[in-house]
Amino acid sequence: MIKEKWLDLVIQNPMLIEITRFRRRYTSASATSSMNGVVVLLCIICYATLLLVVIQNRTSISPIVMIFAQTAFLTVLAPMLLYGSISGERERRSWDLLLVAPITKPQIVVGKFMGAMAALGVAVILFQVPIEIAATSYDRSHWQSVLVADLVSVTFLMCVCALTILFSARVKRSLMALGATLGSLVTILIVFPALVGLGQSGPATDAAFFLHPFVVLSRIGDRDDAISRNGAGTVGPGTSQPDFPSNVPAPWWGWPQTLTYLGLTIVLLAWASNTLNFAENEVKFLPQGHKDA
Repeated sequence: MIKEKWLDLVIQNPMLIEITRFRRRYTSASATSSMNGVVVLLCIICYATLLLVVIQNRTSISPIVMIFAQTAFLTVLAPMLLYGSISGERERRSWDLLLVAPITKPQIVVGKFMGAMAALGVAVILFQVPIEIAATSYDRSHWQSVLVADLVSVTFLMCVCALTILFSARVKRSLMALGATLGSLVTILIVFPALVGLGQSGPATDAAFFLHPFVVLSRIGDRDDAISRNGAGTVGPGTSQPDFPSNVPAPWWGWPQTLTYLGLTIVLLAWASNTLNFAENEVKFLPQGHKDA
């Protein structure tokens, strides 16, 4: 049963054509893609500048800082790619064609998600070049921490993509989906930390920011610095953790957040798929049985 579901959603999903659509959007030479071409050119210039800066300062730039930049950039880019994934189909009057096509609604949602992740995966791969340059030159970096930090970044990106698809499935206009997604991210990543007090320390503060991706990346960097100064055996459960600015043991920053982001991604995608069962003129977020189908 699980194998059949995997084949239907991932391997044999007709909506994997979304991967080709994303590729054509940024590589075709049509007039409609001229603006995308300008954006791509600007991104290439910025990327080349980033590489030069990292190469010239490779011994003083932590790879965690580069992963921090990757996370910030892609967190903004992901909603830009996906805000019209479903609401845009309604605006283009192509949603009815999808509904009568021989595909299921979970296939539609997963196909849209995988198309965006394929496009964003190219950006992640490009970011690996400056990250690896910094990782091989910065004397306080450890490959285990770089790997975990990268997984935190990518899985949080997956969660953002799933959240964008959920909003796009529930609103009638693409710009509303974009505004709702960006508003949610600003609230979670900026407003909430400002209200709680990001610079404070204590068990309650650590618990409040346990799933904040930038705090997690910062703690991973702090763990690397503490290990470099005091040795690997002095940072962990049952130790005094000198120079480590958190009441949560150092090993709890990284893998738990990665697994949580993966779980949230699955929940949000399933939620988006369920909401597609509602009538088009109803705006709901929680399924209430067959009467809403």
